[in-house]
Amino acid sequence: MIKINLSYKVILVLIPIITLIVWILFKKINNEPIIKEKINLNKYTNDNLDIEYKKYPKINDCIFVSIGSYRDDECPLTIKSLYDNADEPEKIFIGVCSQNKESNEECLDDNYKYKKQIRMKRLGYKDALGPQYARYLCSHLWRGEEYYLQIDSHLIFKKSWDTIIKNMYKKLPNKSVLTHYPPSKINSDPSYTCSSHFENNFHIISEAKITNLDKPIITPYFSAGLMFVDSNFLYEIPYDPYLPYLFQGEEVLMAIRFYTNGWNLYNLSEPIATHNYGRKDKPHFWSDHKHIDWRKIQKESHKRYYKIIKQGKDILHIFNKKIEKYGLGNIRTVEDFFKFSGIDFKNKKVESRCDKKYDIKTNTWIKK
Repeated sequence: MIKINLSYKVILVLIPIITLIVWILFKKINNEPIIKEKINLNKYTNDNLDIEYKKYPKINDCIFVSIGSYRDDECPLTIKSLYDNADEPEKIFIGVCSQNKESNEECLDDNYKYKKQIRMKRLGYKDALGPQYARYLCSHLWRGEEYYLQIDSHLIFKKSWDTIIKNMYKKLPNKSVLTHYPPSKINSDPSYTCSSHFENNFHIISEAKITNLDKPIITPYFSAGLMFVDSNFLYEIPYDPYLPYLFQGEEVLMAIRFYTNGWNLYNLSEPIATHNYGRKDKPHFWSDHKHIDWRKIQKESHKRYYKIIKQGKDILHIFNKKIEKYGLGNIRTVEDFFKFSGIDFKNKKVESRCDKKYDIKTNTWIKK
């Protein structure tokens, strides 16, 4: 009886020890840290992040290109194609937020011909906080160029892209934005971002179809991978620094902010670049950042953007910072946007606009 009791006690002691050993081995095999960094949410809502854009003198006819690059070995090719294929490369100025681990991920060669026209903000890859935050950092590298082009770091531009996009933009009314998902092939027709769906009954994910367009067409949807606009938008719709790790949600939030401030989004009638969409084997922050529980931080960003678009109220006090400044406009309402876009938030349904075009004179969708 004594032996049985003793064996039983030994087993009770060994079980948690064996469990701990198995857990540690699992972490090591999956390259995960045994102890994650302690999260200090105050770090992500620092007052120092709230920076005003300076009133720079306008540099006429010049384009500022915003590139957020996360460990992207295609970034140098993107920059090279911007300059090599521009009609006026001397009018192209680039702001790069590079977030790298390896030396071969660097966007800029030390001897690059146009190095003086490129401004860099460098972060270690573990300091990256997602694409929205990188775009915020890039925006503060702008120095007064008349036009603002936001792109992903894995695009290749076609010949005369700068002339094409400027001429296209000049034909649009004031407070217009050109944006779309660039095609994967340069000889492709442009894309029309005309519908969306709810992902996990939460995020609104845009959908596009390739179509023939003879002129830019109004769209409800913003495409973060390519946007061309008058740089004055920065004073009206400043990039929100308090959305760490925001990924899904970035585009619908920007669409609503532009809309409520009285800006109209247009899809391009001619592509100016191709996009590499086959990047599953490339590094991403969500697989790199195992040192910290980034999903917990991202969850607070989701609550913030949901509150901004008036679909939620539950938000930590510190993530309420400057929410009016980085929120919506007062020219049109968020309810107007949902009616315009066909998005039914309550029932998580979307009415497609793919067979329609928007008549700006009557403010109605009509059959193509």
